[in-house]
Amino acid sequence: MSGVVSSNGRIRQLTLAAILWLLSIPPFICSAQRGSYDAQTAAGSRISEQRSTDSGVTASSATIGLSLEKAIQIAIENNLNTALARERKNEAHGLKRESLSPLLPNLSSGIFQSNNTANLFAQGLVFAQVPAFIGPYKTFDARLRLSQTIFDLGAIRTFQSAQVGEGIAGLQENLAREQVATAATLGYVELLRSEQALQAAQANLGLAQDLLKLAEDQHNAGIATGIDVARAATSVSQNMLALAQARTAWEQANLRLQRITGLPLGSRLVLTDTMRFVLGNTPTVEIAISGAMQTRAELQIAAQLLKQRRLEHKASVAEQYPSLGFAGNYGSSGITPWLTNLPTRSVALLVNVPIFNGGLTRGRIEVAKSQECQAELQLRDTEAQVEEDVRLALVTLATATEQVRAAESTLNLAERELRMARDRFAAGVADNIEVVQAQTSLENARNGRVTALAVYNTARVNLAAALGRAQSFRL
Repeated sequence: MSGVVSSNGRIRQLTLAAILWLLSIPPFICSAQRGSYDAQTAAGSRISEQRSTDSGVTASSATIGLSLEKAIQIAIENNLNTALARERKNEAHGLKRESLSPLLPNLSSGIFQSNNTANLFAQGLVFAQVPAFIGPYKTFDARLRLSQTIFDLGAIRTFQSAQVGEGIAGLQENLAREQVATAATLGYVELLRSEQALQAAQANLGLAQDLLKLAEDQHNAGIATGIDVARAATSVSQNMLALAQARTAWEQANLRLQRITGLPLGSRLVLTDTMRFVLGNTPTVEIAISGAMQTRAELQIAAQLLKQRRLEHKASVAEQYPSLGFAGNYGSSGITPWLTNLPTRSVALLVNVPIFNGGLTRGRIEVAKSQECQAELQLRDTEAQVEEDVRLALVTLATATEQVRAAESTLNLAERELRMARDRFAAGVADNIEVVQAQTSLENARNGRVTALAVYNTARVNLAAALGRAQSFRL
């Protein structure tokens, strides 16, 4: 038969068909890769569990020693915001790979065997000597197809924009770490303040009880009156209420810090750092603002976002330009894989010249231009916000410094006043009105000193956050 190819030709065509068939079954490969990925994920989970065990932080821990540095580290690892930022970074990486795909070769394969019939009359082919119905007849085709973009400026700009987007996601992760570090530090300072306030309330209650005993002793000795005892007893009751409120505030601060850091709720945190009043070298306004402009993640994100919007605008404009591509295929076609199958191919250069698409491209250009202008406005506003943050942090720190000094002086004077009033009452030259008043002044002075220290250290935290250094802040 003249239409039948030689034996060697059949072997060659069958080999080509087998290769194309193997190329058309990627799901098995994907399944193997997915199994490998699942194994790696399980191994990563075991490593994470081992690290958690090594750190000594478990759900059954009743008491956890915690320094500020450790609190920041644990919060960054466990907090939801940083976890979401890491996932958004992975998402941006995937979007970059997606935008790169139009610039890379596209290779595919296909194979089919069909059995057909046809009605020529339905096609308008009516001839006297030709039957209307043809078939059945068979068709076979096995083919490898390749397409490649040679030049597409719009696709190039889109890929460049996605590259910048991946960098923005990395900066956003750093911003999330800064914000979580700031929240953890403020929560740490608040818990320290609550602890010191609780200690002050306990000291105030102890003092009130001592003064009550003194009033009772004076009353038994016939020096003081019953109203002096009642007045001292009232002070004890008021301090018992203040102690209960201070204990509640401490428990609330403890829970808040546990929530921020992701530590087991209900455990008892033992803080190893303390609030201190240490005068450091505070930078000048100009130096602080200059440093913040270089380190603040918000400013870096705004600058990169503007760059991304400009590339998106250029990509929209580039949609109006011609693009050049290549397309080709090679394969075997015939009646069956073993009958009349011959190698065939097709090669083509494709030039696409946009003429009119209903105004779609013009609309995209307007949208991209508006987004670019918005990014410029956002960048200028972020610069102003960074400068405002730095200036406010420096002013607040200066005020807090004076507040601590005043609180220290007030505490010393209140202690002196109480000693003098107590001695006068013990000598019987005055009732305990002066003692109770001095006691109240001392209680207020103690609480004022705790508050002043907390405000001072909070101002230090805010200055570090304004300079973009919250992760490295230490008390």
